[in-house]
Amino acid sequence: MKSKLLFSAALAALLFASGCATRTTASGGRETNILGGALTVSTNSFEPTNAATLGVDTSKLVSKGDPSGKKTTLFWGLITLHDY
Repeated sequence: MKSKLLFSAALAALLFASGCATRTTASGGRETNILGGALTVSTNSFEPTNAATLGVDTSKLVSKGDPSGKKTTLFWGLITLHDY
């Protein structure tokens, strides 16, 4: 029981210690990494997704007319949600 609690505490500390970072991209947008890159949110990013990701075009699911260029990647690029 104590080992499971210790493992959970160590995992939580690792996730919180991994931090986050924000940078300005070359296209003028912003990219924010959370939990060491497990979640990345980008604005003004119209670059295509690579073949190793499961890409979902949210502009086709919920269309507002013009693309926003927002991109969210989960689990270090395994899943990508984009609006362009």
